[in-house]
Amino acid sequence: MIKRLIYGLLALLVSAGTAVADTATRGKLSIWLGYPETLDAFKVGEQEFKKQYPNVEIEILTFELREFEAKLAIAVPTGTGPDILVLHDFLFPRYFDGDALDTVPADLTATVTDPKIIDKPFTDIVSRNGKPWGVPWWTGRSALFYNLDHFKEAGLSGPPQTVEQYWEYAEKLTRKAASGELTRAGVSIRLTGPSGGTQKFGYLYYQITGEQILEPGAKPGTVRVTINKNLDAAAKLLLDHATHLHGAKKSDDWALKHDAQGFASGAASMFLREAWVVAFVKKNGPDINFGVAPMPRGKAWGAFNFIDILSVNKGSKLKNAAWDYVRVLQGQKVLDNILEVSGWIPLRKDRDYAAFVTKEPRYKPLMEIPAGYTQYIEAPNPAYEEVTTRVGEVIQNGFRDASLLNNMDGAKRVMQRAHETAVKILKDQGIYSD
Repeated sequence: MIKRLIYGLLALLVSAGTAVADTATRGKLSIWLGYPETLDAFKVGEQEFKKQYPNVEIEILTFELREFEAKLAIAVPTGTGPDILVLHDFLFPRYFDGDALDTVPADLTATVTDPKIIDKPFTDIVSRNGKPWGVPWWTGRSALFYNLDHFKEAGLSGPPQTVEQYWEYAEKLTRKAASGELTRAGVSIRLTGPSGGTQKFGYLYYQITGEQILEPGAKPGTVRVTINKNLDAAAKLLLDHATHLHGAKKSDDWALKHDAQGFASGAASMFLREAWVVAFVKKNGPDINFGVAPMPRGKAWGAFNFIDILSVNKGSKLKNAAWDYVRVLQGQKVLDNILEVSGWIPLRKDRDYAAFVTKEPRYKPLMEIPAGYTQYIEAPNPAYEEVTTRVGEVIQNGFRDASLLNNMDGAKRVMQRAHETAVKILKDQGIYSD
């Protein structure tokens, strides 16, 4: 009788242990993506992950970025949503502040906090009080893209080195019909999409001021606005845009194709954008002979970065499996795929990308950082989308105002309005810093 009781207890213990193991190694692991072009990399990782977790079903859903953001905002606070949170840097604070992130395991913490593996600006973005809450994965690093055939035609031997040259070259590269109508932009300026417009205006703002429009405040989580501090430089930059959108030096027009599509179609000779453009133009403009160069320099010299971060949902029932998937996504094959397919730049410096750069040397200026070339990142904050959208509306309305030509006072008023717009939103959110 006693033996039977002992055997029964042992059987119950074994059964309970199996149930726990099944909970940890069986089920459905959900991943949502706001950058669908990275799906292929997750599929590469899935093959390796399934060797360790053959009984875990992987569900990967892709959405357009804004839809992705909206779905996350609804699901995660209720304890649901995906197991792995693939967060853009400006989304990260929302989920940290909402206590939605699982603790990063010790081995991954050691990876993230090692400056030989991850550069400090990216570690800082995911850290609070010295502790990381996610793993920086890839960056969209800014650069200058330029059409080599157009440059040769204009007698230009290489890319512009300074912000002043950037505008001078734009004038030389522009082509007009006999009627005066532009047939080719010397430079494609970001004229639509206000949030992106703030960002792209900010690329040159950083070079000429040494600061971003939005900088981290004195207290963690707060944001300061730098426009009024740099008002003359900001107004001069707005005048540079107005000068090249109206009048004799006009180098771009709303009627032309823009951004990556314009560049890939040959409708623009230069533009400032991020790493993904290399893959995009190779696919969509295979006949375009183009080069890539570091950002033109001014008072400062640096590249804008926006990063994607891998975290695990605190509400996940498969946390260990989720972190193991994150580990798999650090592998060479997955990171090579990120480069090859989507064109984003992996942030791990302890991986070997030499073969890829040899095969596609246009990535070299994006991946090999010269001395003195700062890598900066925006100040993540929960008001980011509203601030950049509203500020972008002010700036892009200024672009359309031909009365700003040679009108420094008018340009100052526009930039002051942009400053005040940002300050009001940040104050309303309780995150403004003087």
